[in-house]
Amino acid sequence: MLEPHGGVPIREPLRRPPFRGTATPVITVGTSVRRLLLVGVVAVFLCGLVYVAAVLTPVGQYIGELILYGRPRPGGRARLLAADTLETVNYTMLIVATFALAAIGLARGRPRLAVAVFVIVGGANLTTQVLKHVVLERPNLIGDAAFAVGNSFPSGHVTVAASLILSAVLVVPRPLRALTALGGAGYVALVGMSTIAAGWHRLDDAVGAILIALAWAALVAAAVAHGWSFVPRRTWSMGVASHATLVLGLGSAATLVTGAAILVSAWFNPEAAGVGAMGLDGLRVFVGAAAVIAGASLGACGAFLWAMRGIVLEPREP
Repeated sequence: MLEPHGGVPIREPLRRPPFRGTATPVITVGTSVRRLLLVGVVAVFLCGLVYVAAVLTPVGQYIGELILYGRPRPGGRARLLAADTLETVNYTMLIVATFALAAIGLARGRPRLAVAVFVIVGGANLTTQVLKHVVLERPNLIGDAAFAVGNSFPSGHVTVAASLILSAVLVVPRPLRALTALGGAGYVALVGMSTIAAGWHRLDDAVGAILIALAWAALVAAAVAHGWSFVPRRTWSMGVASHATLVLGLGSAATLVTGAAILVSAWFNPEAAGVGAMGLDGLRVFVGAAAVIAGASLGACGAFLWAMRGIVLEPREP
């Protein structure tokens, strides 16, 4: 308000400068819970889709068997690495790792995190065993071209690895989630590739196992976060995704597209990479499968990390 010489006040409105920044989305616990539920439901849907497309169609079975025919030959470095990797996945490792992750939750003063670890690991692995041995079947739709007969969907080894890694992302302190997800995605991918290299499982078995573990982890995390977590700030200073989430998401998209392109080219060019091919062309198809597994691993860890963004699962400081 200004006062001129005549003594009559002059009212002048305040002028605000135009907003030139970048708005950030509001994040609450409810938002993260909804994102976790979305990830869990989508994972269940994709797992069913993978089974139908890869197991119940001749095209899916052909590609799955073609990958097994194209796997590395015995005695090579790839097969030795696969054998060494698979030796790390056993019942002793499963039990020790599960109790270690539960101990981390207890050490952080969050006993419900310890319970969540047992539910995720136990639920995912029990689901895999029931589906593989009781519920699902694999009809032989390609006759003598089949590398092996009998159902192998989903993979137990990959379920163990994926469920433990996603449980670790849940229980570690918030600053360590991104590093755990990045490193864990690599381990899950290595286990998945190893099951194919060893001839134990097909591509769809590994991808289905990753999706089962993701579904259990996301749904259990949603239950834990609901009414039992907090968001320290109402906005995300870095926008919708962190750098780690972007790396995982972009890496997943790139590897999935590359792997799918290789497999599709093999389907449309059966003379170059036919069933029984053991040379360079067969190995090319195996590399395509490895890329798909890497993409699934990166995508699962990235989706879980994205859904968990913003929430803190530890006691609020007074």
